Amino acid sequence: MKLIFSTLSTALLLLAPARGRAEAPTTAGTLGIYVENDAFAGTDRYYTSGVKISWTSRDLSHLSGTPHASMLLPLFDLLPGVHDTNYQKNVIHSIGQDIYTPDDTETFTPSPTDRPYAGWLYVSNGVVWKTDRVRNILVMDIGVVGSWSLAQEAQRYVHDVRGFDHPNGWDNQLHNEIGITLAYERVWRWPHLVKRSGLEWELLPHAGATAGNVKDYANVGGEFRIGLNLPDDYGTPSIGPSSAAATPVDGALGADRGWFPLGFHLFARVDGRAVAHNIFLDGNTFGSSPSVGHNVFVADLSAGFVINWRNTKLAYALVYRTKEFSAQIAPQVFGTVSLNWTF
Repeated sequence: MKLIFSTLSTALLLLAPARGRAEAPTTAGTLGIYVENDAFAGTDRYYTSGVKISWTSRDLSHLSGTPHASMLLPLFDLLPGVHDTNYQKNVIHSIGQDIYTPDDTETFTPSPTDRPYAGWLYVSNGVVWKTDRVRNILVMDIGVVGSWSLAQEAQRYVHDVRGFDHPNGWDNQLHNEIGITLAYERVWRWPHLVKRSGLEWELLPHAGATAGNVKDYANVGGEFRIGLNLPDDYGTPSIGPSSAAATPVDGALGADRGWFPLGFHLFARVDGRAVAHNIFLDGNTFGSSPSVGHNVFVADLSAGFVINWRNTKLAYALVYRTKEFSAQIAPQVFGTVSLNWTF
């Protein structure tokens, strides 16, 4: 428990605004709130809940321009091109929790072929370096799997509020384990929109990789969006190791905007992953634990809509995820709601 409170305290300190040293910003940054749940699709199994609160700094000419980056600068200094003056930079801090359960939550002894109970409580630190055409993001997640993740308590609380029965098999969840992941992703935007006003469309392909004792995979995909007054950002991803609050392009690199600040667009997104390891399916790294093994190829297909006011946006999407393990009875559908507020 001391580790949990220490982790949460560190996250709150990182998210808190700092004073002095930085130049007067055009914005203070972007706060992102993400909620994902399979209740949107009328189910309560597998990846059943995800929540994440993320903050990204304003656009920076230099990473040393904000005290939020100070303790991570030795790592950031090693990144190729991150100090190129052609790139804008953002520092990222997040905290989140994911909850996983089997299909049958009534039994006290889950089937060995069903998905294990598991939780993941984590904090994230990272950096973005971007232009008006391409964005790079590198994020490190540090957290805990097992009872330390407080997944059982969080799910019990939500079920009590909604008047649902408690799942009965949490005594069989994965063992406590500290987890670390390092995720990199690159996103492109095409075509180059010099003015974001009126009806436009945009394609945002992406590619990346994640490594660590929690998940190991390579991913590729893209997002297509069409609508009125598109936001000057890099799309609307679901919760994942490389996801963070929106990082809209600002200042001299920002596109011209029309006089009408309200926008609306529809989007469709695909992300395909070649998975080498997934602790939530393969079980704990050390010692015996429940496990079912993972499918090598997994894909997410999502569709939704966004309402944006300047660089602040509200998004909703339904996500279709292909089977993640061989005995899974059906692909999964869950909903995702996000609010990104640039202030």
